[in-house]
Amino acid sequence: MKNTGKTDLLYRLIATDVDGTLLDDDSRITEYNKKALLECKKRDIGIVLATGKSIDSILYLIKDLGLKLPQITLNGSVITDPGSDIINSSKIDPKYYLEIIRFIKNSGYPPVIALDNGKLYLDDHHPDLKHLSDIGEKFIKVDSIETEYFARNTVDIYIPIEQSNPLDRALREKYSGKLQIIRSGRYFFDILNREATKGNALLSIIEPMGIKREEVAVFGDSPNDLSMFEIAGLRIAVKNSYPEILKKADIVVDENYNSGLGKAIFKYILQDRPIFK
Repeated sequence: MKNTGKTDLLYRLIATDVDGTLLDDDSRITEYNKKALLECKKRDIGIVLATGKSIDSILYLIKDLGLKLPQITLNGSVITDPGSDIINSSKIDPKYYLEIIRFIKNSGYPPVIALDNGKLYLDDHHPDLKHLSDIGEKFIKVDSIETEYFARNTVDIYIPIEQSNPLDRALREKYSGKLQIIRSGRYFFDILNREATKGNALLSIIEPMGIKREEVAVFGDSPNDLSMFEIAGLRIAVKNSYPEILKKADIVVDENYNSGLGKAIFKYILQDRPIFK
């Protein structure tokens, strides 16, 4: 731990990544993690899920935990209320859309499109899309995603490739400064509006609530969580995180499958906080 003074503060809100952080390797929330978050609710500590996933794939968590605050989905490009209604969305600039889609397809990969309604669409299947299915995502098959409608309403383009794939570097070089290109998992990355980040989405939630940045604790494991680490008072990484996350963390805790999140909440956040409800 880098700064012990940070654990003496009273945190009013927790924002956590989902896959690889809150959930175990079987995409399940451990009982200990669930218990910790429910204890936070009793102490009036807000909980925000901040995920690269669609709202449909985390609704069961929102219901199970009884969450009441806005939630961050699709890497910050869509903010929803707990009932899945869209509060705000950040669309990709339409002038880049068709060019990107054709560039990806010509490289041999099928992009998955997330629209501002929070749904995922594709016009071709690929074995690597199993990684998305495994974490609860569902797709709507359409004849073509190369249409004006998709160009005007897309918030996220998923690409099922590993980090070492040359397409990753090619897209970053081609669209640097124009779009947000971020890795959100070990098997896929995303193309977003250049202002769409989990960190910006989190700021848009806490500022109207009067919550200061230093009153927020965040949990993460992947590069798409770095924007939250940049604005939070307490930055906690699970041990299975990417190196860049581990480097930025104030605290590194047990792996996601060992309930690292829950252990950190009880040790560093709840402490002697009184129960309000």
